[in-house]
Amino acid sequence: MPMLNKMIRSGLLIVLTSMAILALPIIGSAAPAQTTAEIVIEGASAEFDKTNNTITYTGNVKAKMESVAITGEILLVNLDQDQVQLITTTGKPARFSQAASPSTGRPNETSASAAKIIYYPEENKLELTGEARLAQGNNVVSSASIRYNILGGEVEAGDKRGTNRVQMQLLLPKIDANAKKPTGVIKE
Repeated sequence: MPMLNKMIRSGLLIVLTSMAILALPIIGSAAPAQTTAEIVIEGASAEFDKTNNTITYTGNVKAKMESVAITGEILLVNLDQDQVQLITTTGKPARFSQAASPSTGRPNETSASAAKIIYYPEENKLELTGEARLAQGNNVVSSASIRYNILGGEVEAGDKRGTNRVQMQLLLPKIDANAKKPTGVIKE
């Protein structure tokens, strides 16, 4: 009986792995619409839900797509007509990073962490909730929730009601004592 259970578990693992491998061509276009990219996702297990058109990965999940890396405990891929619509990652914390690319206007690495990260690859946007933190170079934004447009560099943090505090840490230029003072400075 223990041998039969082991064979059943091995067979189930092979089926889930096969489903994940078969699903990879479906999610190969996870980059912005103007380019085609491949995403590789690995975790302890994967489950394809044909009814909801989703793939759920669990257990120390790692996803890699060109310059983007996503990690967490659970990663859910939502598909629409065989195209990745969004990737939702949860963890303690879930993490997102995108390498610097000076040639495309990203001089610094972007990194983010939160309890939940939603990545919209076609729109190149992130939604971070739960102890959200976004860093680009030495500039850091922390809040309960952050929305970030990766291409435009636009950040929204907190909420419209003002119930969440937002903290920003920005890099200031070095002070040059010999520099001319700018005009239009308020005098005491």
